[in-house]
Amino acid sequence: MNPIYLKKLLAISFLICLAAVPAFSQDTGNTPMPVQAPDTSVSQDKEVAIYGEVQLVNVQSGVLAVQYYDYDSDSEKTTDIVISADTKIENASAMGDIKKGDWVDVTYVVKDGRSSAKLVTVEKEETLAADEDASPSSVSEMVTPEQ
Repeated sequence: MNPIYLKKLLAISFLICLAAVPAFSQDTGNTPMPVQAPDTSVSQDKEVAIYGEVQLVNVQSGVLAVQYYDYDSDSEKTTDIVISADTKIENASAMGDIKKGDWVDVTYVVKDGRSSAKLVTVEKEETLAADEDASPSSVSEMVTPEQ
């Protein structure tokens, strides 16, 4: 036989065997893979912290709606936070002092499908002190022109 023909036949046989190895190595048994239920215990009683803008304050029902940016889903989300007597509120004397448009840091726990706040910190807008407040006219008076 021709040696070139044998080399080609050997190379083709090798390629066919190489392609067939993955097919034979797969488990083709009829046993189904076990399906695991989602682990809901991780999300229960887990503290979550968000920073966002207050969209709604319902003092009667004790609910605060906060819009925040969710980095996991790369989108804006709004969540309802339940404020109770156990909730610590900073920079506001009560829930009624929180207004739509305020920015808040909220630490809450998800339990039984409800988000219960542990800590709500209202971010206060910083104001300039009286001695730091300089109008443009007073600034120009302090600057001497170069000659």
